[in-house]
Amino acid sequence: MQILINATNLKAGGGLQVADSICCALKNFPQHHFIVVLSSFLENTSRKIENFENVTVYTYTIQNELKTLIFQTNRFLDNLIKEKDIDIVLTIFGPSRWKPTCPHLCGFASAQLVLRDSPYYTQGLSLQNRIKETLRRWILTFYYKRCSTFFYTENPMISRLVEKLFKRSIVYTVTNYYNQVFNKTSDWIQYCLPTFKGITLLTISSAYLHKNLGIAIGVAKILKQEHPDFNFRFVFTITEEEYPEIPVDLREHFLFIGRVDIAECPSLYQQADIMFQPTLLECFTATYPEAMKMEVPIVTTDLEFARGLCGEAAMYYAPLSAQDAAEAIYKVATEKALKTKLTDAGKQQLQTYDTYDQRAEKLIRILEKIVQQNSNA
Repeated sequence: MQILINATNLKAGGGLQVADSICCALKNFPQHHFIVVLSSFLENTSRKIENFENVTVYTYTIQNELKTLIFQTNRFLDNLIKEKDIDIVLTIFGPSRWKPTCPHLCGFASAQLVLRDSPYYTQGLSLQNRIKETLRRWILTFYYKRCSTFFYTENPMISRLVEKLFKRSIVYTVTNYYNQVFNKTSDWIQYCLPTFKGITLLTISSAYLHKNLGIAIGVAKILKQEHPDFNFRFVFTITEEEYPEIPVDLREHFLFIGRVDIAECPSLYQQADIMFQPTLLECFTATYPEAMKMEVPIVTTDLEFARGLCGEAAMYYAPLSAQDAAEAIYKVATEKALKTKLTDAGKQQLQTYDTYDQRAEKLIRILEKIVQQNSNA
């Protein structure tokens, strides 16, 4: 088959990690030829796969052009469909805005469309942001419905909800995992954090509102007041300009290192004592299996998606409670037996996910199935 891999719309977040992982596995399917179209934010991935015999790589970042938004067409991508005689398109994560003229499998990772009862909406948003999110949900739903009738999600719970949202669609489940680089130490790029004597709380994340990163200010205040001898720092992979203003007396507890490459992440986990994930809204986040792989205990929100993904491998806290989060962090940081219990559970929880090879295998089999069914129709 001639398969077009569409990652033209990916700019930040976990989607880049997933695209990199899937693309790096394409060499394992020599029976197919892949036309891979990557956004400019995936230049490292392009270099990794450009010499694969069964892959042709293009760099193209899709724009919000009127022809694409209104008529679902895109000259560059439509020409590829014709010139390369494409059988099917896999969009890593949608909505693609563009609708190909052949069968199309689209990844779904827009939790805000299906997890409407999240505290992110019920308690955590200003009126202005609620209005923005309502408009955003409407727009995303519209473009998802237009672009495809075949979807995959990374979480069985999300798949069930997507089936309800898009009633005429077929939805598959293919879980996320950590990137291949975590298993290949020779590819690790060392990122050396400043020397620190204390507990390092690592959060690898973009600065999306639903990540609720700002709660760390309240957590830091409580930890400093209730445990004055407890030395800690929060390390975020965003810039300080993307973060709420931090009181002067708390700034020493925050370190902002900006966006990092996937190959730098393992070394960051090696320097971390706890992975802190305060997110309020997810289909899946690769930081969970990454932390499990690197044997770093997880402190995260007590929400259904988090418990479904982490099981016994995390310490949970009430999602909007800085007090509860502070207590969870202090407990994990100071109780060695608890830390061991969480990391041991993480090794077991990893076995519930599709590995990066299994994920690629499942996606290819789904693509083959769709093409076969379409040809028999």
